[in-house]
Amino acid sequence: MKNKNFFFLLFMLSTVLLHAQNGRLLIVGGGSEKNGANSWSTPAYKWAGEGRRVAMIGTSTGSLAPYFKQQCGAAFAREFAVNSRAAADEQSLYDTLMTYQTIFFRGGDQYDYYNYYKGTKLLDAVRQIYQNGGTIGGTSAGMHILSEIVFNARLGSAYPDECIEDPFNKYITLADDFLDFVPGHLFDTHFCERGRFGRLTGFLANYSFTKGMDIVGLGMDDLTCMTIDEHGLGTVFGTGCANLYIPGSPFSQHDTKLLVDSVRVVQLLHGCTYHFKTGEIGLGTLTAELYPEDMITKGNYTVFASGTKLLQKNLALLNDLQNHTGTVTDPVLILTGDLALANLYKDELVMLGSNDLVVRQIDGSSADDPELSQLILRSPKIILLSNTTEALRAFIPTANGLLLKDKLQSDGTIAAFLGDDARFAGKTVVDNFYEEYASYYAELNFEQGFGLLDQTVIMPNTFFNSDMYENSATAVPYAMARDTLKYGIWLTDENYFRFSNDGSGYKLHGYGKAPVMVLRNEGGKAGFSSRTSTGSTSSAPRMVAGFEKLRSEEH
Repeated sequence: MKNKNFFFLLFMLSTVLLHAQNGRLLIVGGGSEKNGANSWSTPAYKWAGEGRRVAMIGTSTGSLAPYFKQQCGAAFAREFAVNSRAAADEQSLYDTLMTYQTIFFRGGDQYDYYNYYKGTKLLDAVRQIYQNGGTIGGTSAGMHILSEIVFNARLGSAYPDECIEDPFNKYITLADDFLDFVPGHLFDTHFCERGRFGRLTGFLANYSFTKGMDIVGLGMDDLTCMTIDEHGLGTVFGTGCANLYIPGSPFSQHDTKLLVDSVRVVQLLHGCTYHFKTGEIGLGTLTAELYPEDMITKGNYTVFASGTKLLQKNLALLNDLQNHTGTVTDPVLILTGDLALANLYKDELVMLGSNDLVVRQIDGSSADDPELSQLILRSPKIILLSNTTEALRAFIPTANGLLLKDKLQSDGTIAAFLGDDARFAGKTVVDNFYEEYASYYAELNFEQGFGLLDQTVIMPNTFFNSDMYENSATAVPYAMARDTLKYGIWLTDENYFRFSNDGSGYKLHGYGKAPVMVLRNEGGKAGFSSRTSTGSTSSAPRMVAGFEKLRSEEH
């Protein structure tokens, strides 16, 4: 009798295991869905909903039901507003949801979802539908809640500058007790649009410090999504990237700011794949082979660069320049487009001990000025401050511009590039990055800099305001792909770097409240976005680059 019972239980267990299935996922980085068979959203949403009953869940209803039915071939689609724990725990809701094969969480507030739905019959239905082979999807906040580790935003949003300045700031609220469809991963959304590359790194560091284990971060751009099949294979659709952040070295802190030597970054464009179980990556549309040269320097010089022109934010840099580099009696030349601001800097340097300091404005009349030529030649310390791109573009090819370039690259020169002028310390200069939507509408411009940091693009004022976050976030990897550069550097108004030769070679050291964020291209495949939101070819795609092998460092 005991043997019969044993074999009966074994048979029942085998039957359950044979019939248990993995479901599928649709994870969406946010943005408005577009009509049309070739739009960024329709192919993936059709994959999730065609021929199925689709339930859209949020704290309020929206207008996705007609899209799923008319554009994506859903057999039936209905919006559900579930805005309390009591409503989420209704047996009638569970019974109704169990008649659907696809559940899709709308955008909104992920803490509402976490707070209202955790431990309720609604979530029981979601798990059961997934185990029955159904599809679970979500956009924006709805995507956030689908990874095993969730940023639940209990205290509100966490901003990228706050997360790199302190990965333990109170707004980083992570939880791992909601859903477990994608083990070992944390999702973020609106990734480039809201400049969240620093935020995601802060999330990964926080979890590593707190739990003692590393996880993979996936930051999805808006107007971009991934389908994840029942085997765990994810495929990218849309106009931007699925950005994988994979820790490769321990995180640490200096005071509160985040430091890390190596986070692997993979930026996957439309058509690329990522296997969530094996980690295998398919590069699909990344067809260019980019192998950048190493940094080449022509002299033994020192470069300071800060992310802002604000005097009060640059006091530590000025003290470093005046009293800890070269000699305190070195002549200092300030080249500027703003005499009033430059004179404030002059006053500060005088207070720090400088007694040989000249301010000169760069304009059309300075191109062949013999007095300026002499000042350039005699000054071992040169500061560039508040010069427009147009002014420097016109000045660099002139006699004095070429003289300045040679001087900056000569032995013993100590140069400081402050604020937007920091761009010109690199090889490639990004312009028009303060213009809202410039990257999205392919309106960023690129110039040649002085090349003191060869093979480098430098972005100052990275988090100046939210209107330009996408520009500052995407311009750096885009320029690296465009010009086959090895390094990209992001600066904020809370940091600066010093680039100098310590006897064993050139090193970059970051200073300030925030880490200096460096992206390194290790060579491999790359590509550019070729998709627009509607699928039309009459407009240019956004300026987003895909990469196989990047490394993120925070100094």
